[in-house]
Amino acid sequence: MTQLFKSLSVMFAVATAGTLAAGCDLYFGDKSGQSDSWNYCGSDGYYQCNGDSCELVSSTCPGPGSATTGSECTSNTDCAAGCFCGSGTCTESGFCSQDSDCGTGYTCDVARSTCEPITTPPPVSCGSNADCSTGTVCNTTTGACDATCTCADDTDATDAGYGYCDETRGTCMTGVDPAGTCTAAVTCTTAAPACADNQVPLVLAGCYTGECRAIASCEGPTTCSALQHEDDCVARTGDCAPSYTGLDCTKKDGTACHAGDTGCTCATFKFASCGTKD
Repeated sequence: MTQLFKSLSVMFAVATAGTLAAGCDLYFGDKSGQSDSWNYCGSDGYYQCNGDSCELVSSTCPGPGSATTGSECTSNTDCAAGCFCGSGTCTESGFCSQDSDCGTGYTCDVARSTCEPITTPPPVSCGSNADCSTGTVCNTTTGACDATCTCADDTDATDAGYGYCDETRGTCMTGVDPAGTCTAAVTCTTAAPACADNQVPLVLAGCYTGECRAIASCEGPTTCSALQHEDDCVARTGDCAPSYTGLDCTKKDGTACHAGDTGCTCATFKFASCGTKD
């Protein structure tokens, strides 16, 4: 009897301290109002005792208010301490107070003092880039989202070795921006769209796309001719120079100036275009 109580005392201390122990729950029945009748849940099952005599009555333990080994469950919290829900059944895993108390592949649910299997979320599958998070693109061959880099504009992407930035997703992309680029040469005869100040028209396959982009977000320096506003042209002091059209211009005799006339005086000037310095 002395040895039995020593064993039970050790088991009870281990369970209440939250360290690893066998069995789904260590439970001693309420002995108040009872003389020698008591029970406990051991590593091999549930025992009923009368005085010094204990008898194994079940291979599963009832646990105080929760399911034990073999019981049906839908989540870990349906099971008693020391058990987790595996494939719909409470399965014994042991007690713990920290991850190191559990075996390989298990982590400690400190709130339940229970070792539980480490669950790895399934890999994200994708059919298009829209299925992937920022900084990743869809590999349609493998169906997985591959990492690239995050970006705010094309400069960020090109500095990182990519082709352009998908600004909608903030993601670095390879290849040529389907919306067009700021730096491509124009070979088509289509007219450029009118862009707002500090913007330039985009070009794809030699033609204007009809879209504009902020100069600060371009993948590199634009051509001088792409600069549609005086302040943008003047700011490029290194290689660009503005040209102007005179308004209300007259010759010395007061008659109006015409193309080719010299010595004309103009009332005002209007920015005409941006060209490359000679």
